[in-house]
Amino acid sequence: MKMRTRMKKHSLKFLSVFLSVFLWAYVLNSEKVRFEKTVSLEYILPEDMMFAQKPPAEVTFLIEGPRAFVRTVAEREDRLVIDLNRANSKKKLAFQVDINPSQLSLPFGMVVERIIPRKIPILLERKASKIVPLKLRFSGKLPDNLSLANAQLKPAEVEVYGPRSMIGRLNELATRPIDLESLVGQESMLVEVALKDDLFSLTSGGEATFTYQIKAASANLTLKNIPIKFLTRSKTIDSKIKTATVKLLVSDKVMRNRSNISSSLQIWADIPQDAMGKIEVPLKVVLPPSIHLLEISPESIIVDIK
Repeated sequence: MKMRTRMKKHSLKFLSVFLSVFLWAYVLNSEKVRFEKTVSLEYILPEDMMFAQKPPAEVTFLIEGPRAFVRTVAEREDRLVIDLNRANSKKKLAFQVDINPSQLSLPFGMVVERIIPRKIPILLERKASKIVPLKLRFSGKLPDNLSLANAQLKPAEVEVYGPRSMIGRLNELATRPIDLESLVGQESMLVEVALKDDLFSLTSGGEATFTYQIKAASANLTLKNIPIKFLTRSKTIDSKIKTATVKLLVSDKVMRNRSNISSSLQIWADIPQDAMGKIEVPLKVVLPPSIHLLEISPESIIVDIK
């Protein structure tokens, strides 16, 4: 009997504690709080139009509601799609778009108190394109006794899209600065085209191929009778000249191992795939790092392709 009475008392205490915790949690989570939620904006433009001025990329909603839903709403990734074809039925170039609180889906009990900004200014302009030349831009400097030669960009020009008024004033585009010190030991690299404004875009990719040669301003080594190799596919090649002479600028470290220099460089004559008969072919020198070309003699040879 005493045991039953004791268990009953403990049960009542446990129930009281449970109800207290439940009521505390309910009151806490039912408490209304204010918080901010940033929502990204995505615009659908009319086909022949562009922004003449970039509109806001996001808006902030000031929301009030039960604490229980705050984390779910705050951490949720939301975006609002603004179709400017519908919003601009009168085909104006300057107008405003209203952000409505109902555009953001919220749980029951949550309300939007304020939106910043509530009205989005839109400024449109007709789209235009123009083909402009690309200009090389450099930073830094090459090591002493080295110079840049035969610098070329492919493509040499690009087609740019943008607002008509801005495209009309655009005469050229430059590359991102190319660090001259990083060019040693290479013959080509991809460089990024620098757009002058965020409103511009390119019809092709935003990169160009930069080809060049690093040449020595003076030579400290001359190598003679270097065999010429012919780059071709199963053709009979005949040439009276089969060797070439090169003048090189070689680092002190490589010079100490001079016996390996001649075997580490190659001279190629690249034969065009469909060529026949006698043609003139330029010679190309392939050099290892720390060796730079000043001069090759001859620069090209006559070959007879059969």
